[in-house]
Amino acid sequence: MKSIAMFFMLAGAVVMAADAPTFGMWTPETAKQIGKELATKLNPDGSASRPLGNMGNYTFSMILRRQSGAAEIHEKMSDIMVVESGEATMVQGGKAVNPKPTAPNEIRGTAIEGGTEHPIKPGDVLTIPAGMPHQMKVAPGKEIVYLTVKVAQ
Repeated sequence: MKSIAMFFMLAGAVVMAADAPTFGMWTPETAKQIGKELATKLNPDGSASRPLGNMGNYTFSMILRRQSGAAEIHEKMSDIMVVESGEATMVQGGKAVNPKPTAPNEIRGTAIEGGTEHPIKPGDVLTIPAGMPHQMKVAPGKEIVYLTVKVAQ
C-alpha cells in the first residue's frame, strides 16, 4: 500500500472530471477503504472500478477483480498499474484471440495467444504501452486490487 501512496504523491495533481487542476493525494488507508467499497459493487464479470481523477490526457481508477478479465488492446492509451493488494497473473504481448472493437480505439478478445505471463503482487508496478495486448488473469478464489493510470498517446 505504501507504493500507491508514493505513486499518488509523485504523480502530483489529480482532479475529478470538470474541476480545475489541483493537488490530490490518497493515503494507504484511503486506498484500503476504496478497495473495501469496490467489493460491495461487483459487476457480473467479478470486477468493480472507481474513477479517482481525470487530468484530460491521463485518468486514475482503482479496480478490483475477482475473475479474469478479457484480453485488451488500447490503441491510443498506455496503462500504468500499481498493485495494492491480492495477486494475479498479467499476460502481455502475443495476439488477442477473437478480437472485436468495443469502443473507438478499444479492442477486446477472449484470451491471449503467445503472450508472456507475469505473476503480480502488492507493490508491483506495470507499464503497458498503447497497442500491446494484455490480460489480467485471476485464479479461482483470489482477487486483486490495483490502481490504473491511463495515459493518452
